Amino acid sequence: MQSLDPALLELNGELDRLGYKVVPHGDHLCVRLPLFASVRVHHSEGRFRFSPQFGPFGRTGGLLLTSGAAAIALGGVAIAAGLSALTLVVGFLGVVALAHDACRFVITEGALTRLQQLATSSKLLSPGAQSR
Repeated sequence: MQSLDPALLELNGELDRLGYKVVPHGDHLCVRLPLFASVRVHHSEGRFRFSPQFGPFGRTGGLLLTSGAAAIALGGVAIAAGLSALTLVVGFLGVVALAHDACRFVITEGALTRLQQLATSSKLLSPGAQSR
């Protein structure tokens, strides 16, 4: 298991001071957010890299999983039960699941912006380094 980069240790302290739930994982930090979302923060070669997560999946993978599961469930119920109340309920639940993903997109984008601001406004980056 790798130890944390000094810049990540400093960012961890700042985030902890601000009340964020931060968990160190080997070579990166995991900033926990509501709705089973998080942002992983990596630092190497003077650069920060932020990656949004939906549970164990990346943001795109989580959205594809939700979309695929909703489509398969709705298709299966529609074939089995036809146009019935159950089909309408499953369709509604699929839309709610996708709205849930939309909320997670908003939460992770807000967190990404805040983390980038914290990393670039503090002394965590050297003068020539970039953040993305």
